[in-house]
This record gives sequence, structure tokens and C-alpha cells, in this order.
Amino acid sequence: MKISEQWLREWVDTASPIEVLADKLTMAGLEVDDVLDGGPALDGVVVGRILECEPHPQADRLRLCKVDVGGASPLAIVCGAPNAAKGLVVPVALVGATLPNGTRIEPAKIRGEASAGMLCSASELGLTSDASGLWALAVDAPVGTALADYLGLPDRILDIDLTPNRGDCLSVRGVAREIAVAENVVATLPVFDSPPVSIATQREVHIDAPDRCAAYGARTIENVQANAPTPVWLAERLRRAGIRRISLPVDIGNYVMLEFGQPMHAFDADKLVGAIHVRLATTGEHVVTLDGEDVELASDTLVIADERGPVAIAGMIGGQRTAVDEHTRNVVFESACFTPAAVAGQGRRYKIHTDSLHRFERGVDPALYRLALDRASQLLTAHGGGVAGPVSVAEGAPVSNQQRRIALSAGHIERLLGQPVETAWVEKALQALGMEVETEDKNHWIVVPPSWRYDIEIEADLIEEVARVYGYDRLETNDPGVTLPPVPADGGFDSAGHTAAALRERGYSEAITYSFVEPGLHAELTGAEAAVVLDNPISDQLVEMRRTLWASLLPGWHHNVRRQQTTIRLYERGLRFLPDADAENGIAQRETLAGLASGSADDTHWDRPLRALDFFDIKGDVEALFVGVAGRLTFEASRHPALHPGRSAQILLDGNVVGWLGQLSPKFAKRYKNIELPYLFEVDYRALSKSRNIRFEPLSEQPTVRRDLALVVADDVAVATLIAAIESVDAAELRSIQVFDVFRGQGLETGFKSVALGLIFQDKASTLTDDRVEKIIERVLAALDERCDARIRGE
Repeated sequence: MKISEQWLREWVDTASPIEVLADKLTMAGLEVDDVLDGGPALDGVVVGRILECEPHPQADRLRLCKVDVGGASPLAIVCGAPNAAKGLVVPVALVGATLPNGTRIEPAKIRGEASAGMLCSASELGLTSDASGLWALAVDAPVGTALADYLGLPDRILDIDLTPNRGDCLSVRGVAREIAVAENVVATLPVFDSPPVSIATQREVHIDAPDRCAAYGARTIENVQANAPTPVWLAERLRRAGIRRISLPVDIGNYVMLEFGQPMHAFDADKLVGAIHVRLATTGEHVVTLDGEDVELASDTLVIADERGPVAIAGMIGGQRTAVDEHTRNVVFESACFTPAAVAGQGRRYKIHTDSLHRFERGVDPALYRLALDRASQLLTAHGGGVAGPVSVAEGAPVSNQQRRIALSAGHIERLLGQPVETAWVEKALQALGMEVETEDKNHWIVVPPSWRYDIEIEADLIEEVARVYGYDRLETNDPGVTLPPVPADGGFDSAGHTAAALRERGYSEAITYSFVEPGLHAELTGAEAAVVLDNPISDQLVEMRRTLWASLLPGWHHNVRRQQTTIRLYERGLRFLPDADAENGIAQRETLAGLASGSADDTHWDRPLRALDFFDIKGDVEALFVGVAGRLTFEASRHPALHPGRSAQILLDGNVVGWLGQLSPKFAKRYKNIELPYLFEVDYRALSKSRNIRFEPLSEQPTVRRDLALVVADDVAVATLIAAIESVDAAELRSIQVFDVFRGQGLETGFKSVALGLIFQDKASTLTDDRVEKIIERVLAALDERCDARIRGE
């Protein structure tokens, strides 16, 4: 946003230098990137009038001009511009002047004719890129006046970088409000009289999509000279804001947009057919935009239409069919308030970005459209002639369904800012920002934000306003203090710290990725389950909210593998998003921990061969996560659309499914050519937060006793089932169970396997006898026989 200092000071009467104002704006949250010059030095360039313009006797394309520059006698100047003509008022660079491009004007003879100066285009003066001919100034421009004085130079330009929430400052009016508050003065509106209603012509308007357009106003102005020149002062203000001049009605609309922040559009009234409708496009409708693009409209696009079809994409760009041109005699000005949701994402969809869209996406003051119509009508009738008709207005649903009444507490201000702020100052500051303040008592208020502040919704927003107006540099710096409550001796442990530490210790690195993902990969991973689709994606690829964190981790893994990183371990803690009609906004959010591992199981070592990562490595990683978690952790072989059918399992806690682990399915081999597919796990984070009480137990001084069992069981009996059967005996002396061999083959019946288990026994107080151990073994074998149909090998 570029704003002229001269224009700004018409709104705010302050003597502070521009550098001070820039600093105050930056401290108020409106970062001023730079203070620029409003134009080049134009020493030696004056306003002149061409009195005579004759062909050059020695050159067909040159003209001999007699030019009045306010001196005793006119100057003879040779000019090659195609639009040089008698009576034209133009900039004249006198002898001795140096142009912005470095050209120094000297007396010269051109094809035998003396030339004492140079007639200039705007491009040669460094003001615009228009080099098509001489810069035609207003016919009443004072001849002989220094061009810099005529243009109002020198001037300074504030180049302001606004945050998306401050759409109200995309205008002189908005920035002037902020300066007025910072300088403790009052901003003044420009004084103008609304044009009288002189004709009865009125364009009928309708809002057929009321939830997307809060208000729409239109006014007809007849007998306009659309080809009348734009006043120099207005054109200069547009130039200094970075907007090129087009035609008088269009320039006036742009001027009002810069002045008040209300985008406008001018239609040729004679090209409009019937009433104006604000409606959604129908599938297959087209509009040819002002820049010549034939756009096919989506059915959720808001358009402005007449009886023949769309004439503009609402809030974005007009159409060629009803565009104002040099032949226009009757103009319809529109001024509307489209909701941010109505236009969000449309610019990216159609690859169109305009100043109007930039403002509507951030929110335009719904109370502004009528004032803007009056201002544009006044300017057009004053400089382009014409007579104005009455304003036609249609109203839709309000931008906010209810007035925002926000409770504010002085105590909360002190708590968040770290220091008290005088209550009288708080009231004055909020009122200066345009807010209504109702005092409940000396420490409590009810605040109603103004219509232009879409971003103020809760008490914290108000406190932020207090802080920035008070001045961040005035806030005192204090050492932070915190009170740590004692942790009970039998309390749980920090699950968040434990899970991150456990994974880091096992070689994992944390990944931080987007929550939106590429839909093709996402569909393959989830089995094409329904996903939350973004209305306004940041790219054509990232259009869905993830149902699984694997959709975020896999691109990161693939990126590293392609750069010769062979061993990779990544984890991420984040949200998954599931469509759910019963959830808030129809989207359920699940906090999840996911991991990915590929490559070697161990680091390279000279004394042992490398071993590729396998299912049991990542299973061990998951088991490490559940250390200290209340409940029984088990794994059950099962199928998942993203995982290898023979290398995947559900993760269960107390019999409830809390996640999945396994190797990426072979169907992804085509996507990831010649790459060993990684292993993955994903766990509902709520399961990891169920910590059990931790108590210290002294180590037993008694010796351990080991008994090995070689069991023969059916091939489909999981080892976990055997362990569960042994644990069901509930023997206090049983300390651990170790699997040290699994055998299939010669000596065993088809369909059976041998599993060797090592059982470790220990008593806390006394040495175990063989008799006590044998009795436990008998109970263990009975449980194995009953629950798993297992027998001792060799029996």
C-alpha cells in the first residue's frame, strides 16, 4: 500500500516529520517498508502551450513548434511526437535542464532548424511508462509555472506492508485514523457535497445470494464526457499509489478506493440490459474480463449479471461487454459489500488478482458503500459533466449476524501486558479507534468494535489494540515468574516429553509438515475415504486436509531418499482431520503421533554386516512409546489399504485399536521406483497420555532362575497369544518372558511351528527353590494347553 504524504496530511493535521510518522505506524503494527520520493526532481521543466505547429521542411516526422513558456517571447522547439498540435499544453524542458534519464538539454540545430528546449512525454520525465506521445496537461494549466509546483512535487510516499487482518488500512482514511490515534489528533473527512438528484433514471438491483453480499448500491449518471481528461491532481495521486490512469470514470473509481477503501466499478449504462442481479454463476457460464480473458465460471462464483448474463466477477474484475470507453455517455457506478468468504480463493482459481479483490478478501466496511457512491458521483459530475440519478440499494444478510459486544477487564489487561494501564487512557484509546465503550464499573467495560474492524472478536483482540496504541516500547520488561506445583510421588509421567525423547533416542528426527496434502497419494493411503477439501488451497497439489500423517511424512522421506539419504527415521505429532457431521464445523480433529523408518537397522560397523530394517524393529519402536502407559499393549495382524498385507498389524491397548504399523504396501512400488519401501506407524495420541502411576521398587538381591520351554503350536497361533497365556497364570515370581527361537521344518508336522521361550523367575525376599519353580511351570503348561493347544516339543 503506497500513500502520498501530501494526501495524508490533508486528513491529519500534524507537524511530525514523515520519518516520525513512519516509525509510529510501524510500532502500531502497520510496518512501513520504505519512505520513497513521490517523483523525480524536475528543475528546469515548466508548463508550456504550443502556439504554432508546422511541418519541418527537412523531415516528414518532425514538427516546428512555437511554444509559450511564460517568457517575453515564445521558444522555437523541434518536436517529433505524433500528437504535437497547436493549443496543446505540455511539459517543456528548458535549456540547461537535466531530465531524470540523464539527458541534458542544450541549444541545438535539428535538420537545420534551431531548437531551444524539449517537449516531453511523461516517460521522459520519469513519471510513467507512457511514451506514446507528449504528455497533454489540462488546458487551464498555468503557462510558465514550474511543472513540479503544478504537480505538487516534491512529495514522499509511505510504502506500508499490511498484515492480512488490517484490510481497514488499505486506504488513506484507514491510515489517517491510525496516525490520528498515534498523534492524539482528530482525522478529518474530505468535504464534498453529494450531487443533486437531477434525473429519475434508476437501475433496478437485486441480491439473489444474500449470504454473500451484505449490500449493493448503484447510481446512474447521464450525459457524461467519459473521454474528458482526468484532473492532474487526481491522476498524480493514482500514480503515486502505483495505479495507472485509464479513463475518467475508471480513474475516479480507483481514486475513491484509495481514499475510502471501498472498491467500485463503472458500467456503461447503455450496454447493461435490464436489472442488475448479484447471484451465483450457473455451470458453463462465461465472461470476457476487462483484460481480455474468456473465463468459464464455476457454479460457486459470485457474479454481477444483467438480463443477458454475467457482466463482472463480483469483487474481482469487470467484463468487456459493459466496459466504459471513449464513447460512453451514461455511466452506472456500483458500490457493494461482498463478504470475504464470497471472494476467498477466487483469484487463485481464475489466476486474477486485482486491488478490489485484495480488499474484499480482507473485509470492506459494510457501512461505506453509500458514502463512496456519493463521492464518486460528485467527482464525475464535477470533472466529466453529467447529471446524477437516485441511488438504488439492495441489502443482503449482515456481515455479522449479531452485534459484537465484548467484555473487557482491566485486570485481564494487566495480566496479559504485565503491567497496569490507566483505565481512563484505555477508554480514550478504544474510542479513538472508533469503538463504542460502555463503562460497567471503573475496571470493566463492554466494547463494540466498529464496522470496519473484522478482526476484533474476543477480549484478547481488544487487549492487543490497547498494547499497540499504548506502545510496545513502553511496556516494561519483567523477569517471568512461574509457580511449579509439587508433583505427587505416585503421579504419572510426562507423555509428551517421553514420546519425543524415546523416538529421538532411537534415531528419529522430528518432521514439521503442512496439514494439507496431495489428494492422489492421500487417496491411496486411506483407501479413498472421504476427506476435507480446502476451498482456498495454497497450491493445486495441497488441496485436502490429511486423514493420516503418513501423507505428510512420505513426501519428506522420498525427498531425502532421492538425495542419497539411505537410512531415514522421521516422526511427527500433529492433527488428522476427518469429516464428521457431529463435530464442530463438521470436522473432527484427532491428535496423532506417526513415524516412518527405512534403510538399515543399525549404523555401519566394520565388525558386522548391515541388516535391513524389518517389521520387528519398528514394532520395538512402538513398544518403547508405550513404556509407562496404563493398559496392556498388544498387536494383531490385520489389513490396511496403505500397508503390506503380510507385514501390517493393528496396535491395541486393552483390546481397543489405537493405531497401525507395518511396511508400505507393494502397490506403491510404481510410485517409488527402485526404492525399498519404508515401515510406518501411527498412534492416537490420546492413548499415549494414559500414564500409569510410577512407584519405585528396590532391586531384589535374590538370584534369578531361568526355565526354557520349546513349544509346538499351530502355525497361526501368534507368539503374543502364548505370552498372554503365560501371563494369565499371574505368578508374582515371573519377571520376564523372552522369545529366543522360532522353528519350522523337519521334525514338525505341516502347519505347526516350534517357539522357544525363556522364563525368568525371581523372588523379592527369598531364594526360589526348584519345587516352587516347577509348580509355576506346571500351571504355565496347563494354561498354554488350554488356551493355545500348545505342547512341549518332543512329547
